[in-house]
Amino acid sequence: MITWKACKKNKHANLCLPFPSSALTSMYSDAQREYFIQHKNLTWVDARNDCQACFKELVTLTPDNIQALARDITSDHWIGLRKNFNFKNNSIDNSTGNLTSTVASYTESYFTTHYINNSDSSSPIMNWTQWANGDPLAFQNWYPGWPLPKPSPKPPNKTVCCSCSCTCPARPTTPMTTNAEFTTPNTTTTQSGHNVTSWSDDPAETTEFTPDFTDQSVFTDESTTHATRTENMTTRRTTPYFTTSAPWTTAEMPLAAQCEKSPVQEPEEPEDEDDSDDENYIEDSCVAMLSFGPWIEKSCLERLPFICYEDRFMGQVSVTNITFESANLTWLVAPGDISHYRVEVEGQKDNKTWVFNITDLTCGLSDLTAGTSYSVQVFPVKCKRDLNPENATFYTIPKAVTNLTVSSVEKNSVFLSWKKPEGNVDFYRLTYETTTVNVTTEAINVKGLIPGTPYNFTVVSGVNDASKWSYEAHVSAYTKPDKVYNLTVSGNTKESILVKWDRPVGNFTDILVVANYTNRTSLFNTTVKSTQQSVTVAGLPSATHIFIYVTVRVNEDLVGETEMIDSFTTPGPISNLTLTTTSDSLTATWKPPDGSALNFTVKCCLKEDLCVNEASVTTSITFKDLKNAANYSVTVYAVSGQFTSTPVSAYKFTLPNSPIDPKATTVSKDSITFAWNASKNTSSPTYGVELNSSFWGHSWSNTTDKTTFTFSGLTSGTTYNFSVYAIADGRESASVYCAGVTVPDLEEISLSMLCSSSEALLCDEKSTREAVFNELKEKFKTLLDGHINWDLKQ
Repeated sequence: MITWKACKKNKHANLCLPFPSSALTSMYSDAQREYFIQHKNLTWVDARNDCQACFKELVTLTPDNIQALARDITSDHWIGLRKNFNFKNNSIDNSTGNLTSTVASYTESYFTTHYINNSDSSSPIMNWTQWANGDPLAFQNWYPGWPLPKPSPKPPNKTVCCSCSCTCPARPTTPMTTNAEFTTPNTTTTQSGHNVTSWSDDPAETTEFTPDFTDQSVFTDESTTHATRTENMTTRRTTPYFTTSAPWTTAEMPLAAQCEKSPVQEPEEPEDEDDSDDENYIEDSCVAMLSFGPWIEKSCLERLPFICYEDRFMGQVSVTNITFESANLTWLVAPGDISHYRVEVEGQKDNKTWVFNITDLTCGLSDLTAGTSYSVQVFPVKCKRDLNPENATFYTIPKAVTNLTVSSVEKNSVFLSWKKPEGNVDFYRLTYETTTVNVTTEAINVKGLIPGTPYNFTVVSGVNDASKWSYEAHVSAYTKPDKVYNLTVSGNTKESILVKWDRPVGNFTDILVVANYTNRTSLFNTTVKSTQQSVTVAGLPSATHIFIYVTVRVNEDLVGETEMIDSFTTPGPISNLTLTTTSDSLTATWKPPDGSALNFTVKCCLKEDLCVNEASVTTSITFKDLKNAANYSVTVYAVSGQFTSTPVSAYKFTLPNSPIDPKATTVSKDSITFAWNASKNTSSPTYGVELNSSFWGHSWSNTTDKTTFTFSGLTSGTTYNFSVYAIADGRESASVYCAGVTVPDLEEISLSMLCSSSEALLCDEKSTREAVFNELKEKFKTLLDGHINWDLKQ
């Protein structure tokens, strides 16, 4: 692919100086070739000298570059092709520009091999064999009809052979052939001052020439010899529209003629032929490319614009002895007549630029900025034209960071910070263990570390391409140790607790176990080995809330996260449990055990399935709305945390209430049955019953768990007094009373009463009799009333 090269040059950019020629650039497999179209008009030799002085050579055309070059010219241009670069039989008169050709044998045509008088006269030199730069002519693009063959010399008008006739020349052993393929022209036009023939689209008009030397006549006189020949032309069709290849074979010269003496007739005059090719033929011709690509021959003295080429210079700049602020440059010598080298240096971040004009191949740089990228271009200057620059890019060595410190440490991370050094830094490289991390800031939180492990951290300043590094800065740190896992307590007693845990992750030296009161007063402090996973915390007070702290340590001064668990020592039992009851309440009091974290649970039960649980933070509790005359059990537990003491129990009856509604339900002559009702909200008390008769002086007492009782063996007609009361735990309620009368068994008793009085007949008086009867009745009433049934009649 061919591209234009057109740009400008200043000291801040890699551009080309303007040059009074057009330039094309073509990439080849190994080198990049540049083409320069020169617009000044010179002879072919001067054009070549100009190209050799400021470029490399006149252009060599190939199928890869000819189309692009043809697109960019509008007239004929010299190219680096000449018929023969070593031709010596021609003379050029530079003063007149006339070309004089030496008459040669008719066999020395375009396809004939020439032998030159040079240092090696035996070396054959062929026309159109190489380019000006010595490359072989492997590609041709001639305009149809070019190059022109060398014309044959014309014989004299009347030439008489000698007295003998010859058949001469004999047929060549190998016919001379040409395989040059051209498209037969159709019309003739004029372009750039030349006769230009347009090409036919019909490939059938391409002609192959095969010379035939069979019919020949020879006429001889004393001065000249003229030979005539007839060429038979054959035509064939070929496929290509335009073919630039022109292979040919050169015929061998005829063998010696065979002559015999015979009469010779005077040769006929040859017919006039078109001698235009003879007029255009140039013995020592140079080649120009037409504006549309094909080639033609021209006189080398004609002045035309021309095309030069130069292989793109691919040099190299070496940068050595690089420090914070200096470096040395060396570069390769450029080809050709180089007047000097222009060195341009530009910093990417510090905005510093330098331009030096130097004739040597080395240059020292100073006053550079540390850690900065510099671009270097060395332009070889040739004919006031910049060649392709030799380029290099390098970084100065960055300076080391300062104040590298460990800001904080965690179990899986370490936070590092540092101060940016003088100059420029593109990034920092942190190295620890086998890990490397690139950082663009002056701080980093290094994560993913192992707890309790020592680390050595190294930080260096770097540049983008990692070609230069500063001196190292170092700092060391331990990560914090991990914490214990699954911290548990078990086996609590009144004075000890067993503490267990799972091993922490990572490394550590020991584990600190501390037990405190709630107010952080220390009760226990010990250190266990890293292999140990349990410890018994002993010497503790009973019934106490204990806070246990377990901390993993590295070298005593670096500790991990502390794990805490709280628990309680177990309490002792209460003492002096006392119960006090009423008919419907019970109050329990007790003495607490030793300990600071105590509360109590009190259970009051009438039966096993009728219990009430109450919590108390004091040493007494009252249960209300109880049944009277009921036997209650009370159990008290001392509680410390989730632990309870052994129980202490006591039993107590509530006071009984008096029965209600006693009455005699069944009576007979000698028995009475009494019944009563139990008091409300009573349990199952025992009842005490009593019966007595004050008249007879009889009394009975008994107990029953029922609410009826029958007394027998009584006296008929007698009133009996009955009392009943409730009994519970030997304690009696108030008695309730009623009376019952047995059925009387009636008997009549006669009474006689003797009356004496000092007053005569006083006893016979009616009033006296009635007064005595009433007095007697009152006496019996006082004596018997309420005890037995009686009646007094006169």
